[in-house]
Amino acid sequence: MVGSANLDVVVSLDRFPRSGETLLGQGLQHVAGGKGLNQATAAARHFPCTFIGCVGNDEAGDLLLTHLEAAGVDTAHVTRVEEATGRAFIQVTPDGENTIVVMALANRRLKPDIVRRALDSARPAVVLTQLEIPLESVEAAADWTSRHGARFLLNPSPVRELPNDLLAVCDPLLVNTGEAVSLLGDAPDVATSQGAHYAANLAGRLAEHVRTVAVTDGARGVTVARAPDQATHIEGVGVTAVDTTGAGDEFAGALAATLSAGKTLESAADMANRAAARIVSVPRAKRLPAAGTLGHHEPPTEMSPDRPRG
Repeated sequence: MVGSANLDVVVSLDRFPRSGETLLGQGLQHVAGGKGLNQATAAARHFPCTFIGCVGNDEAGDLLLTHLEAAGVDTAHVTRVEEATGRAFIQVTPDGENTIVVMALANRRLKPDIVRRALDSARPAVVLTQLEIPLESVEAAADWTSRHGARFLLNPSPVRELPNDLLAVCDPLLVNTGEAVSLLGDAPDVATSQGAHYAANLAGRLAEHVRTVAVTDGARGVTVARAPDQATHIEGVGVTAVDTTGAGDEFAGALAATLSAGKTLESAADMANRAAARIVSVPRAKRLPAAGTLGHHEPPTEMSPDRPRG
């Protein structure tokens, strides 16, 4: 796993402030987050996982390392740097809506030479990364997999335009339907964004640019494609969703872990689909908590140790 690690500063509010308004918060939590960290802990539930990233020489960095190690993630290739650990500042209202501002900080110090050295040492069969770290470091990870016969998975979040040579290595490119639409340059079409045929169309078009692709579609499941005319839809698992927070990162981590174990893309996607379904059927307060916290200054609530996502 090559990716980001953040300390999430979560403030609970009765409502979001209006422009220029000051409100008193109702509660505060400091918890482990970042897409790379979240996906690494998900992967470690299924297969040995090494995390490659940067955190600061600060108390926040200590917390994130403790969290990763408690989750069974190998942290030997986490680099401590002289910059503050990444932060995400999150406002959450009682109805579950949230706003998020991310500061990369130490994550931007994850340079290509660090990535290459760590991968040379760890020698993974599968490398999963995201876009909360410098793009040049994502490209370094992709290049390493090409030169060493490993498999490169990319979850392009936050979504952005990507070079064709990077897309060409993705096996698979892992996106939700919204990210797929953005990468294809389409305008969102709510009228047609229902059912497996919609995800299959997106997957087929993306398959023209990548080795393989997996397009997740929430409760409707996931569609994988090896070529524009070779799409396979895997139905969603019938569970009662209690909270969908963290489902995407759980899917990504489980997919990478199952591919590392030698399963086919279709089998891995099915297993990842089930892992994500288990997560959403459990209230956030009852999921595996972070190993440590820098502070929890609020009355007991149902707020999750997982990171809220918009």
